[in-house]
Amino acid sequence: MGDPSGILVTIEGWGVNLAGCYGNALLPTPSIDRLAAHGIVFDQFWMHSTYLEPNLRAILQSIHPSRWLVATDSIQATSMLRDIADLDRLDVTHDPDRESFDHLLTEALESWLQQRQQTPFLWIHSKGLAGAWDAPYAYRQLMCDADDPDPPKDIDAPDLVLSEDFDPDLLFGLACGAGAQSVVIDQGIGLILQTLKEIGIEENCWIALAGILGFPLGEHRRVGLGHRSLDPTSIKPAHADAYSERLHTPWMIRPAPEMKLGTRLTRLLQPRDLGDWIESLSDGRDSKDLVEAYQDATLAWATSDDEIALLTEHWSGRFDTSKDSNGVVSILEDRIGEIYCFPEDRWQQNEIGNRVPEVQILMRQIASILLLDHHKPNPQSDRLSELLSDLSTIRR
Repeated sequence: MGDPSGILVTIEGWGVNLAGCYGNALLPTPSIDRLAAHGIVFDQFWMHSTYLEPNLRAILQSIHPSRWLVATDSIQATSMLRDIADLDRLDVTHDPDRESFDHLLTEALESWLQQRQQTPFLWIHSKGLAGAWDAPYAYRQLMCDADDPDPPKDIDAPDLVLSEDFDPDLLFGLACGAGAQSVVIDQGIGLILQTLKEIGIEENCWIALAGILGFPLGEHRRVGLGHRSLDPTSIKPAHADAYSERLHTPWMIRPAPEMKLGTRLTRLLQPRDLGDWIESLSDGRDSKDLVEAYQDATLAWATSDDEIALLTEHWSGRFDTSKDSNGVVSILEDRIGEIYCFPEDRWQQNEIGNRVPEVQILMRQIASILLLDHHKPNPQSDRLSELLSDLSTIRR
């Protein structure tokens, strides 16, 4: 069968709201569905940050660069990857006339197959929904009924905050555009599967597919991947970023050889776990052993410039933060923050912070510990474990 190999595909802006195996029944994604049906689907994969770079760096911290060829069409990712020693990089053209997900995959696969003996693992990072929305217009119409308005034809990714009385037809049209891009992603995965089959390495090459940051589509009146800016003179805080629609993304792995019947892992996992997982697969570790090793994750958390979000098995929360002149980050005491039931309140629409004060207090204490040790990728302490244990005993 030859030496094992693997392909990791990460896509900016591809959130769980755009994946069929996570509940979107409108999108035709047969290739992605096949991966899910014969592999491992990670139901609770959450970002470390509302920004791209920290999430990519968390993956990179776990892999051996010399074994990887990395190809990307993201200028931001390219800038970061140039600083990584021993990493083999493919410069994919940024010619607007040739930019497409298909072009990125084709160039990456061709280059990788020529040097697979030296770099057996390929990482393809796509700017995805953060780039041009260039899917055929007919794909946007796939999600429309006969009496629905025609979707917009704009190819620029939207970035706006909806007014309180926004037009639902506007949001529906934007969702059709995002869905069309997800169909293109599915076709790209189909291209990879077909290529591996044609060259005879399908049964000896694992494939991992993950979103890096989701694309908000109005769940909290924000559309797009832009970031809020807090006005210190404003009494009312700006629209927040650290919600599930940005932080919760798909991740699935089809092992080599594929599983006859796929499985789902429900524990909380983050990009650092993705890095650990694919490196373990690269070392030949069995995927069943890895599933057993990741049964105890009980906390995920993410930060931005002025927010922290945290997630446990039963609760999720978001708090505004500030940084003092010494660079110390802390939670703003004059804002109560937000608390949600998890996982029932999947889209965080029912804020109950003032109804569960005991949860509010514990979540703030946990968040404060995380902020204090924010330089550590996975801070652990007896006090943190104690707080999480106390939180798990509170009935909802």
